[in-house]
Amino acid sequence: MKKDKSPALSRFQTDFHRLLTTLLQRDIDDPMLLGISLTRLDLTDARGHAIAYVHSIVPVDEQECVKRLNKLKPHLIHQLRRAMPKKRLPELVFRWDDALDKAHGVMDTMDKLRS
Repeated sequence: MKKDKSPALSRFQTDFHRLLTTLLQRDIDDPMLLGISLTRLDLTDARGHAIAYVHSIVPVDEQECVKRLNKLKPHLIHQLRRAMPKKRLPELVFRWDDALDKAHGVMDTMDKLRS
């Protein structure tokens, strides 16, 4: 049975997600990253990692986007520390969220079957 997160951890995750989304929309000047959105944020209890899943509605090179976001990580962490004065923030890891692409593939297959 999966252990539920504490209310404090859930609140922290929500705040972290909201602030990181705002930073990605407001602070990024890279044209390749302008259409990037944060689809979900997972916090791991054991290691203190925050896995940020990103996706873009416009076609982009996924690996290059993740690489560029990782280069921006020090700036993002600095801004998060200013907004969330905690002793220890989790390590931020960016990953591409391909779940949306898979869902679109399933929907396309279903549309073809209906036709």
